Amino acid sequence: MKKISFIALVCLLTLSGCSSKYLTSSSNVSQEKKSYDKILIVAIAKDLTSRIRFENQVVSDFATKGITAASSVDVIKKDSFDKKLTEAEIDMLRNTLKQAGFDGIIITNLIDASQYTDVIPGNTNTAYYPARYGRFGRYYSYYPVTYWEPDQVVTGVKYTLESVLYDLRVDDTDNLQWVGRFQVKDPSSISKSVSKYSYELVNALMESSIQ
Repeated sequence: MKKISFIALVCLLTLSGCSSKYLTSSSNVSQEKKSYDKILIVAIAKDLTSRIRFENQVVSDFATKGITAASSVDVIKKDSFDKKLTEAEIDMLRNTLKQAGFDGIIITNLIDASQYTDVIPGNTNTAYYPARYGRFGRYYSYYPVTYWEPDQVVTGVKYTLESVLYDLRVDDTDNLQWVGRFQVKDPSSISKSVSKYSYELVNALMESSIQ
């Protein structure tokens, strides 16, 4: 299976041609649905193009649900992702976002990348071929021929990502509202991956946490 090098967040998000879900777990930590006036979408990605592509897709998907969201590109500087922020810097950022009208923030980040090996069991297929019986071929029957397909071993890279929703209106000791884990194997089409991830993210949030 083709291996794709991971540049920041995005080359992440694709499972081309596969129908399985990316979302593996979803938890509404606050145990309630909340309304938001404006949500900031943040993708922790060193590659700016990937970051913009992902954030804009999530913004677009939220718009179809009647939710106002905005990309972080014009709000949070890229170098903020290259260092650990101090408490003072975090407070300053929170105040800046609140002054800009944001009351929620969704952050998506890669938390693990590892090799995987899957064994796909082989199948047995039986085909029937005609056989003649009787001296003059009056009677026909069929005899079975069984084929065994060997197991297939598939290896590749598995990416685990996490998206979280914070309520900026709540005290920072208890402002986490929702956490979702996503798993993507061997991404190959960035646009399809981003669309699929965003679709599942937005729908999970609308179902359990945002009204």
